[in-house]
Amino acid sequence: MSLDHRTGEASVARFERSPLAGWPHVHSIRLPTPWRSNSVQAYLIESDPLTLVDCGLDDRASRIALDTALEGLGYGVEDLRRLVITHYHRDHMGQAASLKSRASSLEILAHVEAAPMLEAFSLGENPNVAGVTDLFLEFGVPAEIVEGIRNWRRAVLDSEPPRCSPTVVDRRLREGDSVVFKDFALDVIHTPGHTAGHLMLHQSDSGVLWSGGQLVSGAIANTENYYTDDRPDPADPLGRRPRFRGLVEYRRSLAGLRRRSIRAILPGYGPPILQPERALREAALFYDVRIQRIERSLRSVSALGEAVSAFEIWRALFPGEDPVKEMWPHLLTVIGALDVLEEQGACITERRADGALVHRHAVRGRG
Repeated sequence: MSLDHRTGEASVARFERSPLAGWPHVHSIRLPTPWRSNSVQAYLIESDPLTLVDCGLDDRASRIALDTALEGLGYGVEDLRRLVITHYHRDHMGQAASLKSRASSLEILAHVEAAPMLEAFSLGENPNVAGVTDLFLEFGVPAEIVEGIRNWRRAVLDSEPPRCSPTVVDRRLREGDSVVFKDFALDVIHTPGHTAGHLMLHQSDSGVLWSGGQLVSGAIANTENYYTDDRPDPADPLGRRPRFRGLVEYRRSLAGLRRRSIRAILPGYGPPILQPERALREAALFYDVRIQRIERSLRSVSALGEAVSAFEIWRALFPGEDPVKEMWPHLLTVIGALDVLEEQGACITERRADGALVHRHAVRGRG
């Protein structure tokens, strides 16, 4: 433990030099968060150009931590030339705008699908927040509960500092692009699921993968699910609006990663993952178990000649949860599982007289 000379506050070590054998020029930086995760990982790539991967929240604690870590590694913010943002969540892109104001030569890179959200960042307008109440209504949540969720979320957002500002993206990345350094290059992989515009960086010769929030140590990433258009899809017989179906995309992204040569993962949370195949397998299994559980629920009600809404499945699986404050992540998992089952031909979706979507089980492959 040391004393920060700018604040007089005690601080633990904020960085680790070369946490991955064979990569002496890559250093991990721990940036604090006020949430259960406690800290998020950024990475300084000490090459030409000097590059930071992700940057933590924009608050005093995180700024001090980043400044202290850079100083300990022999640099200042003004030395940074490039910032790669893996996805638009605040704990990964929060400091981008303030870093840009302090480092005049800084170039900010992000996936093309994430760039609009970074440039128009707003807590209240995050599509995973703003449109989720409409999503819940369509999946059978009673209107009074949806109103309670809306009011609760509004109160939470109003009481919380944004810890992030909109930032201009200088270079929009796509699958197959490269982030080039003096002596090597990192391939850009588009890995939607945790967010729509999530990217990873892969060094094919060494098999090192920067995984952002999609693969982390000691936990499984959640997946987003939100409308992408206000208008019904004319090709959909039920008149459903187009959606980002995060769990469907997450499973596809995992399958794509398993076809690559990956020997080590540098995650957005926790230490390096040195058994990447195991991590990929466990992430897939985590959701496979939940999908199977929801399929069993569908099969049970279908045997009675009934159809069931996502809300009714959630209520049966989590009877003790508060629907206003606790339902959100689990209901999104239920909706994601139904998306997967529908894609696999194991779920038939219909529209009830009140407009809500209901589901029944189908033998796989027979519609």
